[in-house]
Amino acid sequence: MVKITTIADAMKCAAKINAGKACSASEMRATIKLMSTALKTARRSVRATKEQLKRSDNMVTRLMAKIGL
Repeated sequence: MVKITTIADAMKCAAKINAGKACSASEMRATIKLMSTALKTARRSVRATKEQLKRSDNMVTRLMAKIGL
């Protein structure tokens, strides 16, 4: 039995399933949990990056207004 601890491990299990090969129930369960956590993290990162971009854009806009552009 393979222990799923990284996204790479989870992707190997997903590739097996896509190829029509078998994955154990525990591997699939671990893959789903890991991928779910990764998706939540990615969404949180996107949200934080968008907020940072908005703050940077506002800062540039204010600086340009100060110099009269």
